Amino acid sequence: MQTTRRGLAGLAGLALPVPAMAGQALSPAPSTLVPPWALNVTESPFGPSDRAVAAIREAATDVAHYAHAPEERLIAVIAAANGVRENQVAITTGALEPLSMAALLWTRGGVQVAPALTYDTHVKYAARNGSQTRRVAMRPDQQIDLDALAAPGPDAKLVYFCNPNNPTGLLADRLALRDACMAAARLAPVLVDEAFIDMTDDPQAQSVVDLVRDGHDVTVIGTFSKSYALAGLRVGYAIGQNERIGALRSILPTSHNGPGMAAAAVSYRDRDYLMAANGAVREGREALYHICEANRLTVLPSVASYVWIDLGPDAAGVLSRLEAAGTPLRPFSEAYPTWARAAVREPAAIAAFSRTLPVALRG
Repeated sequence: MQTTRRGLAGLAGLALPVPAMAGQALSPAPSTLVPPWALNVTESPFGPSDRAVAAIREAATDVAHYAHAPEERLIAVIAAANGVRENQVAITTGALEPLSMAALLWTRGGVQVAPALTYDTHVKYAARNGSQTRRVAMRPDQQIDLDALAAPGPDAKLVYFCNPNNPTGLLADRLALRDACMAAARLAPVLVDEAFIDMTDDPQAQSVVDLVRDGHDVTVIGTFSKSYALAGLRVGYAIGQNERIGALRSILPTSHNGPGMAAAAVSYRDRDYLMAANGAVREGREALYHICEANRLTVLPSVASYVWIDLGPDAAGVLSRLEAAGTPLRPFSEAYPTWARAAVREPAAIAAFSRTLPVALRG
């Protein structure tokens, strides 16, 4: 694989160091699907690994056939990496698909219990289709209240955790999260959304997939959209007890994206790529921290590819002006009206944000 620093060259204007990224090309991945400097979407700005691109090209010669063999291979890769049986793994269309299906169908006759501030696109999907969710207030430090989720109530049919949490970027205490999952799983099935887990320093230690191995009613949801830069190919996975995975498979499509699964199979836990990509994400977070500090804004310390920012009492106006300037952020919860999430994007996008934010704050 070639080595290049082009992917972070734009950070030089922010007086930040550009790290060496041994063994991995990280080039900006421009898109025509979003505004050029949209910081409201969490996509990898550096593109997939060279091995993933090669796998996509090779798989493209076989797209006339259904991708059963690539799916079996990807299941085997994920199962082996996590120490589970292959019948405990399902391949999905990204992470949102299994989250939405579970939130809609597993909550019949009761509610899903979820944090007040968390990723909730699947919650809204379920609500539009008649399912209910009870939201649990956050702790004062905006961490998930694990104790409250551990006792979800008799009407709970599903309990949802997100770790690292989106949009705060906060990582839950490893042991406390496991205790909460085990307690909740005695009352209802538990979903743990680990979309950004591979951005942490030790994904295997932080993941709760060991609870699946130990027989708990916990289903872990992952995706190749974030850490592996395959968002457009829509590949995700679920790891859980055989009965839960069988229930998911019964409501999921029977065939998935062949080139996407081929790319995912060679990407999963690719150490060289993750070291390079995660290093680039850390540099992007630091750039966002510097920008916010320069503008006297409070942020939370993130471990993922986004930063949660308190924009102050005029947050609605600031957000409107940032959007008009082409650098939109994403607000999340009415419970936190002054806060918004900024994604780590292309270096030029971060540089643009450094220019538009002071103007937006001045009004």
